[in-house]
Amino acid sequence: MPELFRSAAGSLQEAGWTFEPPTSMENGVPSPLRAAPETVIRWASSFSLLSSSDETVWFLSRDDYSTGAEGAFAWNECELLSIQAATTDDEAVAVSRFWRRHAPILLSVRNGYEYLAVRDDGAVVHGSEPEFEEAVVVFSHFEDLLRYTTARPARRDQVVDSLLFGAADVTDPTPGD
Repeated sequence: MPELFRSAAGSLQEAGWTFEPPTSMENGVPSPLRAAPETVIRWASSFSLLSSSDETVWFLSRDDYSTGAEGAFAWNECELLSIQAATTDDEAVAVSRFWRRHAPILLSVRNGYEYLAVRDDGAVVHGSEPEFEEAVVVFSHFEDLLRYTTARPARRDQVVDSLLFGAADVTDPTPGD
């Protein structure tokens, strides 16, 4: 799996992303990652920074999940925004229930708030504001996201292409229209 991590990170770097190697992992797995699949934990541990050149999209590193992590956005920013927007106790409970089953792995502020998360069954989902919990499966397995990132097939998944490779217009217009 480390080769797949290197390949995916390398493809992102070729696309202009910033990569910084991991920091020390002596403190153990941060509590928000403990329920995540082992592959996700190892991925998040394989870098300390992995962000787009404009710094509007970034994968969460192991350090980002630490309670004392500094930064403009918390690892669970989407959950916090949804709880804040909940108007009833039932809505707040539904938000918490959703996020117990989903571990955010990527955040974006490029075109509003968006995220990729790994669901407890291993599927990768995409969600965006204003209804973060109306997520759509984009890959059946986390490893498929990494393979896709490495292969960079031409416009197969417009949402992921937009997030990772900066395809600004996800409607894919025909030239000359």
